[in-house]
Amino acid sequence: MNAILLYLVKVVLLSGLLYSYYWCCLRNAPFHWYNRCYLLGITVISLILPLLNFHIRGLSVWETHSPAIRALHEITTGHWYEPLNQGDHPDIRQELLNGQNIVYGIYLVVTVFFFAGLVRSLWYIRRISQLYPHEKVEGIPVYQTGEPGTPFSFLRKIFWDRELDRNSTRGRQVFRHEIYHVRQQHTVDILYLQTLRMICWWNPFFHLILKEIKATHEFLADRYAVAHHDRYEYAELLVWQTIGNHHPSLVNSFFHNHLKRRITMLTQLKNNRPGYVSRIMILPLLFLLFCAFAIRLKKDSALPSLKTLTVVIDAGHGGSDPGTVSKSGIKEKDLTLAIAKKIKQLGSAYHVNVLMTREEDMIPGDGPTKEKELRYRADFANEHQADLFVSLHINNSNSADTTRGMEVWVSTENPAFQKSVLLGSTIIEEMKKMYRTTEKLNEVTDRIYVLRATKMPSICIECGMMDNSDDLSFISKEQNQEMVAKKILQGIVNYETAL
Repeated sequence: MNAILLYLVKVVLLSGLLYSYYWCCLRNAPFHWYNRCYLLGITVISLILPLLNFHIRGLSVWETHSPAIRALHEITTGHWYEPLNQGDHPDIRQELLNGQNIVYGIYLVVTVFFFAGLVRSLWYIRRISQLYPHEKVEGIPVYQTGEPGTPFSFLRKIFWDRELDRNSTRGRQVFRHEIYHVRQQHTVDILYLQTLRMICWWNPFFHLILKEIKATHEFLADRYAVAHHDRYEYAELLVWQTIGNHHPSLVNSFFHNHLKRRITMLTQLKNNRPGYVSRIMILPLLFLLFCAFAIRLKKDSALPSLKTLTVVIDAGHGGSDPGTVSKSGIKEKDLTLAIAKKIKQLGSAYHVNVLMTREEDMIPGDGPTKEKELRYRADFANEHQADLFVSLHINNSNSADTTRGMEVWVSTENPAFQKSVLLGSTIIEEMKKMYRTTEKLNEVTDRIYVLRATKMPSICIECGMMDNSDDLSFISKEQNQEMVAKKILQGIVNYETAL
């Protein structure tokens, strides 16, 4: 959801910046063909550029951090709270009326509204096509109608006002205007933008672009219509019957709005300046936007001399063991697995070889008992001779406990206890930059098998509290899970450089 929201924000920002340049430098300029291409290009660039992701080599992640940890974190005793609480069954009404579904509902309602308008316009055009007779002029069907708003064109059809004599001076000018719309396929532009507006109605700049593209179409057709006629007489024609004419939103009507701007453009026809500067200056703006939205500084290049660490990531619980379950039905086993997968996905960028005790929703080792399951987790790390062992859980505080945020646990029974303390300290240093994290390391008083049975430095990270709404909201979001994964990996990198 966060990734989608970020994309939408980037689309609005990009289209807003490009449209602002159009408004300030191009809107009332006479190079209409360029403006037509520019306006259509805004929509394409703003939709595609946020999806591009080009990496350039920059500083290594290890070069941006001190090679030594300044101080080890203090260790305090603690108690392990992780009851297998199944929680209450979620209320179906609360599930349906959550914020995400409400947003989706609003989006669907508004989209249907615009879709209905599009269908209504298409139906109207189809109806009058069947209602009135037509003749072909220069290979184009011309319908003689009595409809308000005529004459107008749609795709390769012209709908004419039968009260207007096509052979008169005015009639010939109007016909040249409409036939230009047909030959230049202006309706295709409008259909594209109408569809885009229907899908991306949340972007106000797409609505403005649709309005401007219609005006640009009229400027182009006006220029063609007066190529061999008196432009002042043509301007007088524009005023004629403009007030009170209505037409479907999909068509190119001669009596379209923007009357004042159209007349202004007609009077500038003999005084057009090239305007090369305003057109060329878009290139540096596009370059800056490309760098800002599509270029990523690659900070994860590995140093050849740095040893590759093999780290076992243990996603707590799994299968029939859900761990702690929130009141809304979110299961600990799903959150720990999601974070573990992010660590594995990103591990190679940090020069870390990640092994997982489970990669799907299952009990590791298919152990029939809890004891065998835990033994499998520890044996897995020992058999692969891993350098580090990191177990992921989401805690559950008791009613008297006010602890919130993330915690790191170590065990004095681990044979590499001192290195476990160093590993926990480096990870705390990274995690506290991201979210509320307990500064002190928690020493387990109740025995945790996986921490004492593994032969390498081992820690357990509690990524928040399931019964705290802030913690649960934070850790449930995919974007934040990726952030947690990066901080854990960076902590592991800092641990190695501190040895």
